[in-house]
Amino acid sequence: MTEAESSWALATLRVLYFFVPAYLANMAPVLVGKRLTALAVPLDLGSSLGGVRIFGDHKTWRGLIVGVATGAVGFLLQRALYDAEIGRVLALFDYGTLPALTGAWLGFGAILGDAVKSFFKRRVGIAPGKPWIGPDEIDFYLGAAAVAACLVPLPLVPLLVSIPVVIAGHLLSNVIAWALGLKDVWI
Repeated sequence: MTEAESSWALATLRVLYFFVPAYLANMAPVLVGKRLTALAVPLDLGSSLGGVRIFGDHKTWRGLIVGVATGAVGFLLQRALYDAEIGRVLALFDYGTLPALTGAWLGFGAILGDAVKSFFKRRVGIAPGKPWIGPDEIDFYLGAAAVAACLVPLPLVPLLVSIPVVIAGHLLSNVIAWALGLKDVWI
């Protein structure tokens, strides 16, 4: 591997590491499952647009709150590791200089990306819980990236190069969640 290739590979790993709070936020609603029933209220409050639900019953306040909180905790863990000088080579930024709410915003972006995808999923007639291959694998990452771009300057090429890795990781996590009985479909 050339020095330039090594540099791009490291930059891509750093981007992937930066988005760990978003990955965790995306997985959190599935892991919470049917708990916190008081928060299991649809984000769209049952509202429709053109006779079609805006998001559907699967996008809930529980998922949003748990996702944002999980993103925050993930970022605080990254900051603690950074402060302990563990894995600093993976840090895209000095975690001590980033606002403490960065992880919460990444979690919000991940859940927002999923909700936006669900809006369009309803518009094309795909039922809640049914797969939409492509958008299902990348929605959270694009949402988190959009929010992150408002917070910090992100390197564009590593951000784009990360997409296939994110897709593969999402598919793998879906298979694992399905095998553990946390999801009804494997994709």
